[in-house]
Amino acid sequence: MMKKKTIENLTILMFLSLIGILSVWNILQKDRTFSENENRYLAQAPSLDFNHIFSGNFDDDFETWFTDQFVGRDTWISMKAFFKKITGSIENNDVYYGKNDYLIRRFQSYPERTFTQNIGVLQAFTEETGIKMNILLVPTICNANPSLLPKGSWNIDQENLIKRVMNELPEHNHILVGDSLRKQQDVYFKTDHHWNEKGAYIAYEEIAKNVLKKEPNPFKYELASASFYGTMYSRSGAFWSKPDSIYTILPEKEYPLTITYEKELQANSIYVPERLEEKDKYTYYLDGNHPYIHISCLNNTGKHAVVIKDSYAHILMPYLISEYEEIDMVDLRYYHNSVSELINDDTDVYLIYSIDNFTQDPNVIFLE
Repeated sequence: MMKKKTIENLTILMFLSLIGILSVWNILQKDRTFSENENRYLAQAPSLDFNHIFSGNFDDDFETWFTDQFVGRDTWISMKAFFKKITGSIENNDVYYGKNDYLIRRFQSYPERTFTQNIGVLQAFTEETGIKMNILLVPTICNANPSLLPKGSWNIDQENLIKRVMNELPEHNHILVGDSLRKQQDVYFKTDHHWNEKGAYIAYEEIAKNVLKKEPNPFKYELASASFYGTMYSRSGAFWSKPDSIYTILPEKEYPLTITYEKELQANSIYVPERLEEKDKYTYYLDGNHPYIHISCLNNTGKHAVVIKDSYAHILMPYLISEYEEIDMVDLRYYHNSVSELINDDTDVYLIYSIDNFTQDPNVIFLE
């Protein structure tokens, strides 16, 4: 009896000692500013001034800081995710553990009011301006490669959402890529929610046939980085995953480019090599999200395009640049000027969104 009680006391002492050591270590260690794995900024130590302590917010701020800065945080997150996987869970933090090491964002709901509103905005825009669009709504990997989903998973029927947009906006030109994507393999990144250079090329082929009425141009690919960990890697906690590769997409014939961001910063390439040194290497394409980007290409096609987009369009732009002499890109999350003022009678107007984002983005209302 005495021996059993001694073992229990030692176990309790060891546990409390471990908690005490980790707590002291956690308090004494230097705060990290940014988590590369989670791709977000971490909470910093709350101030200890009298007003803050008695403001009612200090306890919450302290808890958030302690959680964010906990010793070995990334290891604990990865261990939790791994334990869920080996015990039969098919997802963690809304990310499925897909087949062939794919990490797949779950898409099970959307705000109906926002989706209806966005369709109405496009209707009103055409009624007021007479401008018709080439609408490309990209299905996510859940729809494009359903064979990669784990057993027991369920997601919204994205094809029905796309058909609904087509039925309610029959005056627009709809570019459909779902069937073509389903016929191919490896068209999305494994650790990110975007399609990759292969998926984007499939969309370019459809645009060449559907809008430009021509054969697609040839391209070559050069490896830019073999260490891309995307947003699904960060969200899932599956930090054991292998990285994706990022490619530079080069036309067979290159022309001089001028890229203007926000009408001020200029560059001569759509690729930003310094971004390859960062966690989010997808920003290698067009430096990530900007309110407005103007692209001028000396290819003498005489063609002009306006692209209203989310980030799915970024990896598609190397292909479109080969077809247009001038392209204006707008991101309605940040661009609240008149889009119609960028458009003339000879402009090809594109709306390029992932379907899940289009159903949920409240910023489409800024289209005017």
